[in-house]
Parts: sequence; structure tokens; C-alpha cells
Amino acid sequence: MKDYISEIGKFYENKTNISLYNEWLFYNSSLYMRYFSLIALSVTSLLVPFDFILYESPFIYSSARVMLMSTYIFMLVLIFKYYTDKHYVYTFNFFILIPSLSYNVAYTYFLYQADHFQPYYKILLLATFLVTLISILFIYKFWKEQYALTFLSILALFILSIYKPDISKDIIRLIFFHIISFVTCMYFRHQFVSSLSNRYRYMSSLLPYKYAKTVSVSENKISIEELFPTKEYYSVCLCSDWRNYQRITTESEHKDVQDMLEGFYEVIYSELSKLKIDGQYYADWTADELFIIFYGNDKQKDEISKEALRFCHNLATNLYIEISNHISRNIKYDIGIASGYGLIGLQGPGKFKKTTITGDVAGYAKRFETQAKNIRKTQGKHLFPIVVMDQYLKKLALKGNLFKTQKFRD
Repeated sequence: MKDYISEIGKFYENKTNISLYNEWLFYNSSLYMRYFSLIALSVTSLLVPFDFILYESPFIYSSARVMLMSTYIFMLVLIFKYYTDKHYVYTFNFFILIPSLSYNVAYTYFLYQADHFQPYYKILLLATFLVTLISILFIYKFWKEQYALTFLSILALFILSIYKPDISKDIIRLIFFHIISFVTCMYFRHQFVSSLSNRYRYMSSLLPYKYAKTVSVSENKISIEELFPTKEYYSVCLCSDWRNYQRITTESEHKDVQDMLEGFYEVIYSELSKLKIDGQYYADWTADELFIIFYGNDKQKDEISKEALRFCHNLATNLYIEISNHISRNIKYDIGIASGYGLIGLQGPGKFKKTTITGDVAGYAKRFETQAKNIRKTQGKHLFPIVVMDQYLKKLALKGNLFKTQKFRD
């Protein structure tokens, strides 16, 4: 149990998981507002006839349900009028909380009105237990609202125990059931966020960060081709691979090589997530070879180029030191980086499409990386990576003082 709690703690310390969850709340809150209100309205209207069948004084219960139905109709009018997908920003959502909370409060009121010596009391008590479970499971994905629901429902039961102490045992059972349901929801929410994270990791292998996140958190059906159409973009391509990788795989255990590769790419992807280009990049790797596409429209040309150069500079300096420390091995790698235009989007055969670029800019990046490798061979030992880039990026780097600690050579 302790290990599981520790695992959950580490999971939520991951900023990517928290960011994904917050994005899901942003994209889906308005949808769930409508959904919960419509469900609550439908179920309440269906329950009205049963009040006349089960209870001796049905108007006490049916009048309360009519008030609930009026509340839900008013909520739906407000939601459809003011809360659209484009304008809604999630903080704390009373519209998500009210359907579940209103049911808990209503059934607390029903218990107050009921005569616990009558046969129908047990049916009402069982219904209250079901309402507790269903209402809290309905909103388990929304942690703030779930916490508020549990607290306010328990508070309502506590107040009921003051005014009706003769059913205090049943109230205690209901409070314990609320607590058990609360813990259960925490578990289900963790599973839900884990599934979001797994979906995002999968989509990241196919799409740029920006679109992988959108597809992962959106519960609406989204056409990826419409979201991310294949078209011409300005791009900066970066290519890098390790030196003497074959020798490393021959001299080391395969598991050790796997750990080295995972440590290497963990550092790389962590740094990429910090870029200020709204997720407009796609990173792919095969064994020791890293290939990254930074892209944007013509207006974003300078911004994309500068961010790509900053990342390249970091990869050749600070990240090199961090990687060496992280995997406890002096890995040598060199970098080629080129700019230009290319056709970017989901490309490939049939169902095996993934993001790639068609154009000579990718070939230049690979050619420059090979040139850097030859420079290392002919000019002695180099500790830090050698970077080879095109003339446009060189001028931009010099102008912006982006490679101030390095010497440029033609």
C-alpha cells in the first residue's frame, strides 16, 4: 500500500501528467456541464411517478424533484447561452458540482422527512446509498468538485444527525460510505490520468507535441488530417547521432545500452518541452540517431530559427554535461542543423503514417551531421559536440549572439 501511494505521489510530481490533466479539464468541462445537467434532468423526471407509488406523502418528494428539475433547466439555459468551448476557462465549476450535490442534499432532506418506522424507509435509505455512490462516481474526473461534494454532503448529514438523532446509526453508515467512495474515486482518477498520459506518449510518437496533446485530451472525434494537414512549412531540422555506437553495443550489455539510450532521450525530451514555440516541433529517434523538426509559418521564421538554435547550443554545451552525468558515461555525439522549406505532416503508407518532412532541408541536416563527424576524425579529439549549420542559421546565430561561447569556422 505504501509503495502504491509513493507511486501515485511520483506520478503527480510529473509536470507533464499534471499539464495533460489540466488540459483535459479545459477542453471537456463545458461538455460535461451539459451532459451532467441533462442526465440529472432526465433521471429526476423519470423518478417522479415512483414517488406516488412508494411513499405515503408523495407530494413532499415530487415537489422537491420539480424544484430540482427547474434548477437543471435554468442551468442548461445558462450553459448553452454563456458557456461555449471557445470561451470557457476551467477553475472551479459549480455547474458540474450542482447536479450531484443537489441529489445528495435532496435525499438528506427526504431522510429528514421520512418516518423511519415505515416500511418505505429502508427503500429510501438504500436509494440514498445509491445516490451517494453514483453521484460521486459521476464527477470523479473533476477533483475539486469531488472534494467539495464529499465535504458538503457529509456536512449535510452531520446537520441531519442534530435534527434527527434517532437515525444516527444510518447517518454514520452513510458518512463512512462517502469516505469509501471518495477514496475509490481517487483511485479511478489516477487510472484516468494514467490513461491520458499513455495516450499522449503514443500520440507523441506520431504527431508534434502541440497536436499530440490536443488529440490526447479531446474526447470529441477529431480528424487528425484536418487538425494537422500536410502542407509546406518553414522548418529547421536537427540531426545528431552518437560516435562509435556500434563499439558501445559490442562492448556493453544490451540492458546497459538500453539504459543509456533512455537516459539520453529523457534529458532531450525534457528540454524540448521547455521550448517557447507552442509545441511546434516533432522529435523522432532510432537507436542513437536523433532527428527533430522545428516548424512554423513565414511569420514565425525568426522565432522558430532562434528557438532551434538555442536548443542546438544547449544540446552542444549544458545538455552534453547533464547527459554525461545522467548516464555516467562520456557519450560523444555531433550535430547537423539546417533550415528551409518542406512538406510537413502525417506521411507514410496506409495505417503506418507518422509526422515527417519531405524536402532537401532534412537531407542537408543529415549531411551536416556527417560533416561534423568527419571534422572530429580529422582534427583530433573534441570533448564537446561539433555543430555544422547552414549560412542562414550561422548569420542568425552571430547576429543574436546565440553561440557566444563558440568559435565559427567557414
